Amino acid sequence: MSSTKLESLYQELGRLALEAAGEPVDRLLLYAEVEDGVVSADLFYRTSDKPVRFRYGPTQMVEVVYALWQTWKDTPGNSEWRVLSYAINNGTLSFELAYPDRLQPNEDISDRRPLAVKRVFGDSDVDYSRP
Repeated sequence: MSSTKLESLYQELGRLALEAAGEPVDRLLLYAEVEDGVVSADLFYRTSDKPVRFRYGPTQMVEVVYALWQTWKDTPGNSEWRVLSYAINNGTLSFELAYPDRLQPNEDISDRRPLAVKRVFGDSDVDYSRP
């Protein structure tokens, strides 16, 4: 697989995440955990006048996360990751991958996801209500 395919998937994820937020955002976090046949992709975002909002990733975004994971692990020289933190902060993109050997065996998504949210949004409260 080429880096062009991976780049295309990164860009598609950003487009879908911003589209799912449905409004201009100051900061956005797509947090995903993936393993063979299982994907969790959650979206957190903040606008200048609202608290951090939570949304489950729409189906198309979940599919692109899985395609990225599959493409990444099928690319020679890459190791299979389990966690993706994809953040946009005032137009600047950053992403972080966590590999299975870096995950604590006694932790799960409910332990790891809040830490990722805190890294991006600090101690901000998160609104988990539906829009």
